[in-house]
Amino acid sequence: MTGMALLAGLACVAAAGEGDEGWPPGGDLEWTCEYAADVLPEQAAPLWAAYNGLETEASVDDGVLRIVDASSEKGSMRSYRHTRRIDAEQGAVVEARIQLVANDDFTGTHVMLADGVHEAILTVCPDRVAVNRDGPTYTMTTTDDFHVYRMAVRKDDVLVWVDGQLVVDGKGAHTRPAHAGRNQVSFGAGASVAQSEALWDYVRYAVLGELETPEVVAGAQHVVIYKRKDVYACFPSLVQSEDGTLATGFGTRVRRSHIDPTGGSATYLSKDNGRTWEEAPKGYRIIEPSWRCPDGSLVRAGAYGWRQVPAERRAEFEDKAITVRDVRPGVVAYLQGACVRRSTDGGETWQREELELPKHKSLMNYTRAERCTLASGVRLAAPYGALPDDELGRSFILRSEDHGKTWTFDTLAVDPEGKVRLNETALAENDRGEVIAMIRSEPPAGGHLYQSITTDEGRTWSPPKRTDVWGYPAHLLRLHDGRMLCCYGYRRDAMGIRAVLSSDGGHTWDTEHTIVLRADGWGNGGDLGYPISVETAPGEVFTIYYITNEDGITHVAGTIWQPPAA
Repeated sequence: MTGMALLAGLACVAAAGEGDEGWPPGGDLEWTCEYAADVLPEQAAPLWAAYNGLETEASVDDGVLRIVDASSEKGSMRSYRHTRRIDAEQGAVVEARIQLVANDDFTGTHVMLADGVHEAILTVCPDRVAVNRDGPTYTMTTTDDFHVYRMAVRKDDVLVWVDGQLVVDGKGAHTRPAHAGRNQVSFGAGASVAQSEALWDYVRYAVLGELETPEVVAGAQHVVIYKRKDVYACFPSLVQSEDGTLATGFGTRVRRSHIDPTGGSATYLSKDNGRTWEEAPKGYRIIEPSWRCPDGSLVRAGAYGWRQVPAERRAEFEDKAITVRDVRPGVVAYLQGACVRRSTDGGETWQREELELPKHKSLMNYTRAERCTLASGVRLAAPYGALPDDELGRSFILRSEDHGKTWTFDTLAVDPEGKVRLNETALAENDRGEVIAMIRSEPPAGGHLYQSITTDEGRTWSPPKRTDVWGYPAHLLRLHDGRMLCCYGYRRDAMGIRAVLSSDGGHTWDTEHTIVLRADGWGNGGDLGYPISVETAPGEVFTIYYITNEDGITHVAGTIWQPPAA
C-alpha cells in the first residue's frame, strides 16, 4: 500500500493544531497538485517541467519513482518543478513520502518552496534533514524506510514535519533569498555536485490562501489548431494572404526539444479569420509578404540556426569557440553563419548565398517577428547570438537597401553593463517611419522586454532600455488605427499569453491595462508563447501561439479578440 493510501492514518492530523489563520498547516489539506508516481513527472497530468541532466536517470516501478544522480559533474542533476503563484504572505506547503538510498551534499535529494521573496530547500541526508545549507536540522535515520516529509513556509517562517511530528519550528528562519525571484515548487536531485539516489512514493503541494486569477479579455474565443498526444507542436508562423487566408506552419516534434526537430512539421489554413483550420494541400507554400520584391522575386535573409552534424565533430566546433549542443545520441548541433535565399519561381526553388560575417560564437534566428520590410523598401532582419568576447548575448541587425542583393550586419542591442542577456527581437515600423525593436532579456537578471528605436531605417539604434513589460518573446503589429500592439508569452504563474498597446508609436506601453489572452498555461514556462498576431478586420485580431495546459500536451492554438477602443 502506498503512502497516499496510508495518509488518513498519519499522526500529522493531530500533530500541529491550526492556529492563526490556519497556521501552522498541520493535518490534511486541500492539495493544489498531487503527483502519485504512476508515470514519470514529465508525463504526468499536470506535467512537471524536467531537468534531466547528464549521468542521471529516473524510472517508475509499481507506483514508486526512483531518481538517481550518479555524477558530481556540472549539469548532472535531475529535478522537476512547477512554476506557481505562491504569495509570500500566505504561504505554501509541500509534502513527499521518500526513502533515501544515498545523498552526499546539499540539494541532492530535496523538496523546495520558493515564494518569489525567499526559498526553503529541505534536503534529505542519511542522518538528518536540513533546511538550506546553514539552516535548522533534525537528526534521524532516513535510509531505513519511507518517511513522510512536510515543509511549510509563510512570511519569514519555515516549519518541517517528519511522519506527522513537528521537528523544525523555524520562526524567522525563512530568510534565504529566492534565486532570481523564482516562485515555484520543485523536487528531485537538484545539485550537480551532489550524488544521490532516492525512492519517491508521492509528492504534493498546497498553495495557501486565495489567489486572484487574472481576467481574460472580454469576448476572447480560443481555437485549438493542432493538438496530438505525444507530439510537441511548437513555434507556429502566421501569414495572411491577399484573399484573407491565414496560413501557419509549425513543428510536430516527437521530443520536447527546442533543438531536435525530429518528427517534422505541418501546415494548416483558415479561411474564416482563424475560427476553423484544416491541413494545407500537399505542396502548399507559405510566402511571407516581407519576402516579396518589386520584380516579383522573393528574398529572405537570416541565420541558419541549429545545424546538425555527427557527434564526433563536437571538438571541431568547440576548438573554434562555436556554440554546440547535444541533440540526441550520436548527433550534435552548432550555431554558426547566415545566408540569403532567393526565389524567382514563387518559392518552388531557392538559391542560397552565404553571407560574410564577422567571427561569432553563435547566431540564431527567431520567428517571422524578426523580419520587417519598411515602406521605403529597406529590409531588416534581427538574428541574435554572441561575438567571441561576449559573456552574454546580443541582438544583431541584417539590413539591405537593394531588395536583398547586398546586406550589412551590425549589432542592434547589447547590454552596456554586461548584466543582461539580450536575444529574440521583434521589429515593426510605426506610422512615423521609425522602427521599434522589442528584445527578449533572460532571467535571472532579465525577464522584461527591452526596447530600442531607429529613426534612420536601421542604420543606428538607440541604447536598449528596459520597459515595464515582463514577459517574452514578443511580436509587434501596427493596428489600423495607428496604435502598436505587442503580444508576448507570460512564463510565470498565471502563465499564458498577454499583450500591451502603445498610442505613441511604440515609445511607451500601457502596462496599467495589460491584456490577458490566456492564463491557463502549465508546466515549463518555456513551453508556451511565441505569439504572432494579424488584424483580420478593423478592430479584430487573431493571435497564434503554442501552449501547454494541465494535460501536458503542448499544442498550437489561437485567440480571436478585440483590442480595447483607442
